[in-house]
Amino acid sequence: MAKAGKTIRIRWVRSGTGFDRKQKKILESLGLRRLRHVVERPDNPETRGLIARVPHLVEVVVEREETSWASTPEYKILPQETGPGLGPQEPLEELQAAVVAADSEATAVPETAAEQAAETTRE
Repeated sequence: MAKAGKTIRIRWVRSGTGFDRKQKKILESLGLRRLRHVVERPDNPETRGLIARVPHLVEVVVEREETSWASTPEYKILPQETGPGLGPQEPLEELQAAVVAADSEATAVPETAAEQAAETTRE
């Protein structure tokens, strides 16, 4: 549909219900048929003037020049022994053992009545 010269893409974003009949005619003259419909029109003063009359009902769609994957950063997988700025990392088994030990200390239950009484007086 693009001919020689610049074109502009226009999207209908808001219903014309509740607005003047002239504004609905402007949407019709732009070639918009339903909400979220996108049309391509020549970028000239006439088209820009029609858009300026109904800026609350339409928006100009800006085409992105780059592809979506071009903006994705690259990631590098490092060996397990070193990390960026962290130095040597501990093996996974040692970390799991430390977590289990800390968890068992936090959930220790007093076994005797004397320990229970001491526990309640501390709180």
